[in-house]
Amino acid sequence: MDERIRNRLRETSDSLSLYSATPPSDIEQVFNFNVRELESTASQVLSRFTVMLGQYLITLQVRYNTARVMASQKKKVLDRKIKGLISSGDVEGATLKEREHNAVASSPDLQALELDYDEAAAERDLLEGLDKPITELINALKSELRRRAEERQYTNRERNN
Repeated sequence: MDERIRNRLRETSDSLSLYSATPPSDIEQVFNFNVRELESTASQVLSRFTVMLGQYLITLQVRYNTARVMASQKKKVLDRKIKGLISSGDVEGATLKEREHNAVASSPDLQALELDYDEAAAERDLLEGLDKPITELINALKSELRRRAEERQYTNRERNN
């Protein structure tokens, strides 16, 4: 990745304290929560879970965005180097796809760049979409907390009448 781009990302991340955000240490407690214990779990615990998931969502989004930028930059570098090798006229092939494949096959440096890109793309793909189920879990916990509050209000009204 170009050093200017790397520095710009670092400056932006530092100014927003993005990399100081770490996942809550007991997030596994939320992920391993037994739903059969929902009714007996205190509302304060469910509220804490909601906040922890929100914090986790922030760190997950930072990781995903970083992986997406890294994969994009590595792909650009790889494509530029392949294009440069092909334009030199030293790579054979009937189609552009064949020439691109032959360019990578003929150059250990391009093979290493392609591997770097594949790793970055795999991390990006792994993280992509993980925010949706976590958001749904946050919303489910909020719904349960809302249901409990409405139930308490109803019970209090009934007692006062």
